[in-house]
Amino acid sequence: MIRMREAFRKVFFILIISFFVVVLTFPFVWMAMTSFKPTHDIISPELKVLFAPTLEHYLYIFTRQPFLNFALNSIIVAVTVTLVTILCGTLAAYSISRFDFGGKPFRSWIIFTRMLPPPVILIPLFVIFRTLGLLNTLTALVMADITFLLSFIIWIMRSFFDEIPYELEEAGLIDGCSRYQILTYITIPLASPGIVSASILTFIFAWNEYLFAMVFAPATRVKTLPVAAADFITGYATNWGPVFAASTMIVLPAFLVVVFLQKYIIRGLTLGAFK
Repeated sequence: MIRMREAFRKVFFILIISFFVVVLTFPFVWMAMTSFKPTHDIISPELKVLFAPTLEHYLYIFTRQPFLNFALNSIIVAVTVTLVTILCGTLAAYSISRFDFGGKPFRSWIIFTRMLPPPVILIPLFVIFRTLGLLNTLTALVMADITFLLSFIIWIMRSFFDEIPYELEEAGLIDGCSRYQILTYITIPLASPGIVSASILTFIFAWNEYLFAMVFAPATRVKTLPVAAADFITGYATNWGPVFAASTMIVLPAFLVVVFLQKYIIRGLTLGAFK
């Protein structure tokens, strides 16, 4: 009887998980499938599940617009934001964890900046970038993303550093290591899972950023993929085929990152949930 109950619980749990997986993945599967549909099947009032696949929408976005340039801009922004944010966030998190830099008020301020929604800092950053002449540049977009993501990375990395026993660093000091050598050869290698997890999350957030990119860098030469995909939606019509094709191209890199590096993402998101 007990075994039957356990088997029933396992089956019920699997069914619940499968249901949520299907619900969450269906929009993305439908988006990718629709990107290969002919235009007349997309706009047809009847649901077309069976269709002849076509690449016309992908050819459209790569031939009618400089989509490769948009992709390059997104890569530059995402990689730069990731490198700068991880470097600064890791050093700040280490200082807070080991030396209690700034004390409790500083830690509370970090959390407070993370709770602010992006539109709150939109106007102040716009005024600053306009004054500095940085509008319609990738520099403005990089700085805006770093401003919004830095507190998140500091908080994640601080939790990782807190898990590393300080006795290991004390042993390094006794052996004659400098603080820089301890950080380089002891602490950073032990915190490498956290650094990888934070890097993945930062890259995904910067890659998908739309609001800052739309406001600070809408010019064609510095446009990123999310903003470029929105160009197919106008006040007169929506070109659904290119919209789905562009959206698929945007989601694909993030999807591959999540699939192959999901254990690091889970590690970062669940850190501190269990002791």
